[in-house]
Amino acid sequence: MSTREEYLEMLREAREQLPMTIVSGERFTPPKPIIAIEGRQTHVVNFKEIANSLNRDPKLIARYLSKELGSPYFLTEDERKLILSRRIDPRQVENRLDRFIRTYVICPHCGRPDTVIVKVRRAWILRCMACGAETPIPKI
Repeated sequence: MSTREEYLEMLREAREQLPMTIVSGERFTPPKPIIAIEGRQTHVVNFKEIANSLNRDPKLIARYLSKELGSPYFLTEDERKLILSRRIDPRQVENRLDRFIRTYVICPHCGRPDTVIVKVRRAWILRCMACGAETPIPKI
């Protein structure tokens, strides 16, 4: 065998030993909401954990969900749990939370979650700390 053929054979053997996916490229995975329905109320049990992973004020997320789902809300004193004042399908809560993440957390230019919301005069801007892009976002 020539050196080229030996090299290709060694390369083929090395590739077979590697796992199929080395890195997924996805580094941001927010926690799934844990939702409990108690009577006529819907409780998001891990709300503080979600807000911390999104790096957003819990009151901002709660106000968004309240507006989108059409339900008054209460935050527990330590802001660990969000209580919505009516029975809501858990899939609706998850969908609205995903929509919040796409609009108010993920940069539309580079797709990273390293963003902050700043207020410039009367407009809200999503400023990406990774690529420097600034995107206007709707008020909540």
